[in-house]
Amino acid sequence: MLKIAVFGFYSPDQPRLAATDGSLHLSPVTTEEFMRTVWAMEPEERRVGGAPDALGFVKLTTLTTQPVYVQRLSDEMAHGAGLLTCDGYIAIIDAVKILAPRAIHSALRRLHELHPTADLIIAAGRQHEPDAFSSDEIRQMLGLSPSLPIMPYVPGEPKTVHRLIRRMVRYIDNPDRIPPPIFAGEPAFAPPILARDDGEPAPSPQATVAPAPRIERLDHVAIAVSDLARALTFYQGLLGFRPLGQIDLPGEDPPRTLAYLDTGRGALALISGAGGAGATAAGEETRPGPLYVALRVNGLEAIVARLAQAGVAVRSAPVSTPYGVRMAEVADPDGTPIQLIEGDFVYSRR
Repeated sequence: MLKIAVFGFYSPDQPRLAATDGSLHLSPVTTEEFMRTVWAMEPEERRVGGAPDALGFVKLTTLTTQPVYVQRLSDEMAHGAGLLTCDGYIAIIDAVKILAPRAIHSALRRLHELHPTADLIIAAGRQHEPDAFSSDEIRQMLGLSPSLPIMPYVPGEPKTVHRLIRRMVRYIDNPDRIPPPIFAGEPAFAPPILARDDGEPAPSPQATVAPAPRIERLDHVAIAVSDLARALTFYQGLLGFRPLGQIDLPGEDPPRTLAYLDTGRGALALISGAGGAGATAAGEETRPGPLYVALRVNGLEAIVARLAQAGVAVRSAPVSTPYGVRMAEVADPDGTPIQLIEGDFVYSRR
């Protein structure tokens, strides 16, 4: 049996005027609608209860060999997060109106203290809307780890609920998975080392093993552009990608600016100065067009060493940058540059 708890945050940290229509929520995103979609995931002949609104939980029997129980907790979990022991938690926030950042942080902190081995996914409601916060902005606002998954939840689109539930089931049904830390700068939970078979005393309960280095996700794709303002007019103005911020590189020849845009499934980096007299770090002239793919990793040095041992070309060893991340660069078999990035970018806002 796998247990998943769903809860949300829709009340502000400080008292505010009630909604004019008398509703209890200051956001159109609710756990109630989320749970109605979960209820509909189960075949009709197997559903428990006569209506989703009357259910304290939903039993799903088609996702894995054991039943999955999805429990709806509350829309106001500032004081109650973690009181129900579950294998995984889905915390829904409204990415357009994050009304209670302090309450969210406090609840997630308590959840982490009570159940450090449980998986957590942040479901960012309405993240597809133009004025919503990006995943990186949500992490920065709440102090969350870059490894913590933040996935979009679109009310009225069942596929986003299905994706969240299936991802969580895949996480908690993997006995070898080590959940990532919830907060930035904190290590992932590591289980105690078991007693040895040779008669040596067992380590203390505090002794832990470090999480295995891993490549976590696509971070961004970089495109060299000959005119940054014109490129922003296209990608931001016409395509609707939301700006995250910019990084200036005045020491380059010529000086360059990297403008990062949130595409909804990763980031796009527009790099100015293409077509000029300058060259890349590898000594190649920069021309307009795709430059490299960047991957988000955990355990940068170990991953670079493993790739080098396998014969992968290492173009740049791991180094610290002045804009908040450590990075290295390797190449795929065709020579396409792949940046490996660890840490959080520090952008300048324009």
